[in-house]
Amino acid sequence: MQANYGEHEIKSLLDKVKIFNKEIGSYQFFAITENFDYAVKLSNGRILFKLEELEDDERDALTPDRLATISNRFISSTSQTTTQEKTTSPLPKAPKQTEMPKKKKDIRKIVIIMAIVFLVVLGGVKILNIVNNSGSYDTGSSYQERVMTIEEIERSQPTNFLSADGTYRESFWGDNIKVNCVITNSATVATYKDAVVRITYYTKTKTKLGSKEYPVYEVFPPKSTKTVELKIDNYKNVNSIGWEVISALPY
Repeated sequence: MQANYGEHEIKSLLDKVKIFNKEIGSYQFFAITENFDYAVKLSNGRILFKLEELEDDERDALTPDRLATISNRFISSTSQTTTQEKTTSPLPKAPKQTEMPKKKKDIRKIVIIMAIVFLVVLGGVKILNIVNNSGSYDTGSSYQERVMTIEEIERSQPTNFLSADGTYRESFWGDNIKVNCVITNSATVATYKDAVVRITYYTKTKTKLGSKEYPVYEVFPPKSTKTVELKIDNYKNVNSIGWEVISALPY
């Protein structure tokens, strides 16, 4: 059975791919192909996401090299329109001319040949520049810049990469609750510290009674899981609690 992904997952992958190609526009809508891939319509073109790429992105398993490869699939609608117009534009008709003397004809042929040679050389230089520029992200310095850009994104958005799970139980007297909070850092390169966990209290009818925040003074390396113990207050009519990481600092 094929996995189904929606707008949220596609936008998440699109944001990472934009790091490697600044020309990629904003998301508009998508369609699933017969191969179960995702054809994404953008504000200035289109791009194709393969199913396995969305699955790997969900597991935070996409490397910078694969993200760069995906970004190269971007097709600009502007460049397509321009190419089509150039291809289908009719050539202007040459005006009628009176017969020229043979010597003048020879000089004109030489000038035309020289102009054609010049245009061919100029076009070849432009093509070489485009090829060199398109492959520039494979160099060591440019690759390092893109890795650093991913780190900057992760460091500025800790709550997107820190998640909380675990178990809890009431004390013998029922006046407090002991929480074994499991905090996971799914970032690829960023390390965080001093996370703040928000505890939310609910009644048996799932009505929210209130919430309270507890700091956790620990360091959370990338791709790591750490269990911390919190001893929190208990209140009347509390049937269940939930918790989440609401902030942290880059380390």
